Amino acid sequence: MAIAQFSGLASGIDSASLIDATIEARELTNQLRRQNIEFLESENESLDELNSKLLALDELVDRFRTVNSGGIAKKGTSSDPSILTATAGTNAVNATYDLTVSQIADTATGSFDDSYSSADAVLSNGGTVTVDVGVGAASVQIQATITGGVTTLEEVANQINSDPDADGRVVASVVNIGSGVTPDYRLMFNTLETGEREGRLLLSSTSADFTTTNIQQARDAEFTIDGITGTITRTSNTVGDVISGVTFQLTDTGSASVSIGNDVDKTADEMSEIVDAFNDIVEFINENDTVDRIEDDENVANVFGSLAKTRVDNDFLSAFRLALLSADSGSGDEVQSMSELGLSTNRDGTLTFDSDEFKEQAGADADGATGVLQSFADQVAGASGMIFQYTRLNGFIDNAQSGNNTEIESLNDSIQQLERRTAKLRDSLTKQFARLETITSGLQSQQQALSGILAGL
Repeated sequence: MAIAQFSGLASGIDSASLIDATIEARELTNQLRRQNIEFLESENESLDELNSKLLALDELVDRFRTVNSGGIAKKGTSSDPSILTATAGTNAVNATYDLTVSQIADTATGSFDDSYSSADAVLSNGGTVTVDVGVGAASVQIQATITGGVTTLEEVANQINSDPDADGRVVASVVNIGSGVTPDYRLMFNTLETGEREGRLLLSSTSADFTTTNIQQARDAEFTIDGITGTITRTSNTVGDVISGVTFQLTDTGSASVSIGNDVDKTADEMSEIVDAFNDIVEFINENDTVDRIEDDENVANVFGSLAKTRVDNDFLSAFRLALLSADSGSGDEVQSMSELGLSTNRDGTLTFDSDEFKEQAGADADGATGVLQSFADQVAGASGMIFQYTRLNGFIDNAQSGNNTEIESLNDSIQQLERRTAKLRDSLTKQFARLETITSGLQSQQQALSGILAGL
């Protein structure tokens, strides 16, 4: 049975205020715990953002690793870009190649010569339309079924295009080669791959509506390179398997020369991207790894930034700077360190990149610059690089967040336990003060009665 309480009526004690003060003192502990949880969650969010920035930096540095033939970029310059162009990887040898293109690769086009007055003209005769694309193992066959007096010209094209085997290989369409006054609709086919192997086209039909065909067959690319005997044939106009590190793009027949050389401008741009990405990380860390002293009259408090209580961010910066300092060409080249490639450190921890200095030094000693860049990238990027130690599963960032999550779970458990104990304490104190009021009221009644008796004596 609940005990009724009328606070202080008998005892004069404001029990409700005393109980509230007692509970408030206990709740202060939970308030501090909630603030700690909020900070840990904020730290995890900042670590997530840091992780994303590190992954972006890793992708930029990765192109310079030895396994990726990183280093000074190469470029191909064509004497006649209307005939062919070229791109070059960092492993390409600086040289000049003379090419003569006698034929470029092409797709096939074909049609049935039978004419119709509209795209939705109904075909009179039943049967099938068969489209064969490619040869040998690369061949596919697509068929459309015609129901005489029902199927339209457009529906035949739609049947072909909806066949999964046609995807990426051939497209059917209904085209009007006539005019609005005298329409002339034909069923036309275009292969989507160049070269005979995947682009060759063959049309056939068992329907009397389609009797004759006209096909311009797919062709392979054919070209010669001075110094290489014989004609080279490829199914595509993009040729990247003839000269190591060089990819030719054939666009027309004729002769042109391609020169492969160093591209220090592109490399400088790539280095600038790395510096910008690193500086973005430094600025992010500087903004969040702070401790502000807040003074309010006689009260002084320290306000911590979201990364102020973890070492992960500062450890990364130290490791990255060490990689910059230790990068070495490993030889007696003129360029042997990052500082000789226009990199310097500012007082706030960011980097400054002198693009002109980089271009000058890399242009004078491409081998030395390549060695330095590869040495740096091998330490920083890839599965064995320093960044991966932070971003991988169970890496430094993941472990820091896991530790925070464990602490958050523990704090939440403690909050719930204290809330349960506090609720029990409030109930217990309420009952105790209620009993105190009852006892006090009874004593006061007895006192009054006794006083009345004594007064009558």
